[in-house]
Amino acid sequence: MKRFVLVPIAACAALLACAPVSPERKMEASARMEMGITYMEQRNLPSAMRELTKASELDPGNPEVDVALGLAYQTRGDLEKAGKYFREAIGKKSDYAEAHNNLGIVLSRQGKGEEAIREFQAAASNVLYPTPEWAYYNMGEEYRRRRDREKAEAMYRRAIGMNDRYVNAYLRLAMLQADRGRTEDAVRTLEVCVALSPDAVPAWMDLGKLFLSFGRRQDAENAFRNVLANSSDPVLRKQVSDFLNAAGKENR
Repeated sequence: MKRFVLVPIAACAALLACAPVSPERKMEASARMEMGITYMEQRNLPSAMRELTKASELDPGNPEVDVALGLAYQTRGDLEKAGKYFREAIGKKSDYAEAHNNLGIVLSRQGKGEEAIREFQAAASNVLYPTPEWAYYNMGEEYRRRRDREKAEAMYRRAIGMNDRYVNAYLRLAMLQADRGRTEDAVRTLEVCVALSPDAVPAWMDLGKLFLSFGRRQDAENAFRNVLANSSDPVLRKQVSDFLNAAGKENR
């Protein structure tokens, strides 16, 4: 008896999943998704999950809702569920670059590097993806973790080529160059970064430290003063003040 009861229930579920969604439901789902994203930005994950789950129920065919749910689970540290939702989004929209990029991040954190790179490549190769630099940067991160520094450097450069104000890519490229003993190259990389993005506090900070390592104290002081001019972080400001005080004492 149970076997015959289950068949129509499953059939009904399939029909419901395939049923067209009314414009009103789509509108409500979109509003709930936006609210869920806002809650995520506020680090209010329970409320975010509530809104996003409801959005998924209202519009189950919407891959954007799947990506938002994936990001929520990723924020919670549940990589399995995050990956599940990113895959569902890709299943509904195979060229969804953002879903490929986020799935790549999950796979990379799970130690599945080859799969991660394939997802990043899928994202980066999509000419409609508005931020391909993110995918190239993430490929650089994966290659860096593997200690394949040549490929990592190439990917960071590709990221910068796509967006010459992408500060994180400059920071990673400079770090890689410094680690390989190419400190002058690292300085030039950071100088380009701050020339294009003069409020890039981490770049000024790293530049100041590199200048100190060369004994270029005036340049270091200038870099650190730019940190103070652009940052209100008390911990960072204290660290910079200590650097400046130490440099001042040595110059006396």
